[in-house]
Amino acid sequence: MLAGLNLRIAVASVPPVIDEVTDDLDLSAAAAGLLTSAPILCFGLLAPLAPVLARRLGAERVLFLALLPLVAGLLVRADSSVTALFAGTLLAGAGIAVANVVVPSVVKGRFGRVGLMTGSYVATLGAGAALAAGLTVPIERALGWEFALALWALPAATAAAVLGLALIRDRGLVTARGGAGDAAALLGDGVAWLVTLYFGLQSFLFYVGLAWLPSILRDSGFSAGGAGALLALFALGGIPPSLVVPIVATRMRDQRALAAGVAAVEAAAVGGLLAAPVAAALWVFLFAVGQGAAFSLALTVIILRAPDSKQAAELSGMAQAIGYVLAAIGPVAIGALHDWSGGWDVPLAVLLALTAPLATAGVAAGRARTVRPSRVGGSDAPPTV
Repeated sequence: MLAGLNLRIAVASVPPVIDEVTDDLDLSAAAAGLLTSAPILCFGLLAPLAPVLARRLGAERVLFLALLPLVAGLLVRADSSVTALFAGTLLAGAGIAVANVVVPSVVKGRFGRVGLMTGSYVATLGAGAALAAGLTVPIERALGWEFALALWALPAATAAAVLGLALIRDRGLVTARGGAGDAAALLGDGVAWLVTLYFGLQSFLFYVGLAWLPSILRDSGFSAGGAGALLALFALGGIPPSLVVPIVATRMRDQRALAAGVAAVEAAAVGGLLAAPVAAALWVFLFAVGQGAAFSLALTVIILRAPDSKQAAELSGMAQAIGYVLAAIGPVAIGALHDWSGGWDVPLAVLLALTAPLATAGVAAGRARTVRPSRVGGSDAPPTV
């Protein structure tokens, strides 16, 4: 849970102060979008590394090691230069990329109550994003944006210390360890591709919202503080559904109806921002509910569609590798659309259109079936609680 609290802070702390950063460092809107997309691209490109490390070291040890570059990257951003800002963001993104992948494996292999544990983990992700969104602006006003971004290394270091102590006390934490792995076989599995597409589309919508909601709101007349507060609502509003949806999903025969309902909520939210921005608080809240539900459902589907924890790691690696590369395109592409069109109507219309394939992929991935069992590496021992 402590690890999860820190796995969105590096990304969520930048958008509330992006205007100050771009003004200070003379960045274009596309470059600002790239700054937000860079860690997401890391999430995708480095995700395949995580199952390999988990098989060698155990998923829990890999989770601890992943927190170390996160701490270092957040500290590097204290230097007020374009190079340090991007380098620190990439370093933090590398650590998050590996941590993202191994958590579903830990949940699948170690806990019996998959829905409860997945929901709790996703809730901590949202809580961390909300803290970063809500507190970065006040810290920036008092101490500058460099310190405001670097200060978030403290909770990450705390999580690393606690997990490190837990590993010292229990040397038997070896979830997903052993076996040669068969990740390549998933590339020919239709279920794996449906799960991956759903994960990628919901991530695309989330990271576009995280990157550009403050700018969309400020262009609609909100102050920097007001936009930051609504970004915090975007993160906080997703916590209740992220707690409930995995529990509900694991009790359902399949998750098709749930996926369709979640996509409908997101469509209403984006359509509202486009048609009636005066009620932005309502639409941001609905967007938050939809995104909290969609992300927690995506992680739950990864766990449910995998027959054991090793394949949960493999499927998680595939879904996040391809899905986050797709998501990384989002902030850059939407930023470029804004520059080209001179406003936010065209970008919001594109996001609204994407809710249709989101619903289609979610319904297909929600069918009650699993990916083909791995031909190598064997199965896990029975899960422990």
